[in-house]
Amino acid sequence: MIGYIKLKTENKELYQYDFLEKLKSKNTKLSKLKYNIYNFFYKFIIFMKYLGNIITVKKFYNSYIFIFPFNIKNASEYKIKISMNKLQKLIKKYKIRSIAFSNDLKEKIDINKYSANFLNENSLTAYLIKEILNYVLEIKNTKTELEDLFICIKEPNKFNIQNIYYLSNYFKTINIITPNINKFQKIVDKLEESGALVTLANNKEKSLKKSKLIVNFDFTKEELLKYNIYRRAIIISIKENRPYNNLGFEGIEIKNVQIDISKELKDIFRENFLLENFSLCTLYKSLLSENESFEAVKKKMEESELTVTKLYGNNGKIDKNEYLKAFI
Repeated sequence: MIGYIKLKTENKELYQYDFLEKLKSKNTKLSKLKYNIYNFFYKFIIFMKYLGNIITVKKFYNSYIFIFPFNIKNASEYKIKISMNKLQKLIKKYKIRSIAFSNDLKEKIDINKYSANFLNENSLTAYLIKEILNYVLEIKNTKTELEDLFICIKEPNKFNIQNIYYLSNYFKTINIITPNINKFQKIVDKLEESGALVTLANNKEKSLKKSKLIVNFDFTKEELLKYNIYRRAIIISIKENRPYNNLGFEGIEIKNVQIDISKELKDIFRENFLLENFSLCTLYKSLLSENESFEAVKKKMEESELTVTKLYGNNGKIDKNEYLKAFI
């Protein structure tokens, strides 16, 4: 379960305001009277929430939104501290596993102090490997079907296996680089039975020497540095947040992605006052169930008209010229 933690944007998000809007739209004497009475009542509730630092909780798809009863202007250190202490109890109550903090709140607090399990903006990267590389390869005027993909991976968990099977349909060859060759042998056998071209290796000097496109699923920085990597490779890092800064490396390390989705979905996020202060990647993650298969998520992304619009590396947005210089 995901929890979105945010400051108040408008008063009306602290209650179910559809009722008031409907009364207002009727435009009769009775509806106006009811509107004024309920509007006063709601304003009183909002004032009491502010005084008591009462957090508003709203269900949102497969997640919850926790709204602090004050905005950025009134977000004093004292009020944030009190609210964060109350939030810890709510996180346990609603069994929240991952937390996403709004951008304005992250400016006010050290999120590492309060949660070790917060959602990063790269939370969708593992699902978007093909789309990310499509984005890059289109700039270089080539296609995934003409390229070899190198995958650095240690653990064959269900998600990783489904991901590899999916990617094998789009690249010329899949090259699995792993210190646990025995764990991946059956996976390679099944891929070969389906007609995919696959190699399995762990030679630190040769395995990645000609690797133009690398996906690092779960190697640490230290583990990756032990391999001789093509100096102009493009690396997609799924878990490792620290930069790959090997001496002589002139390639690109993709750390984050910016997406776009259908107008209908963006309107839903906007109506819940989420669009302005969270990345779309983080918001879209709340639409996904933990029990969904990789293929089901990919289908949902297609229906959502999800596209990659920008990529970010260790130094921010990656410029078009950087892609053109890569793996020459």
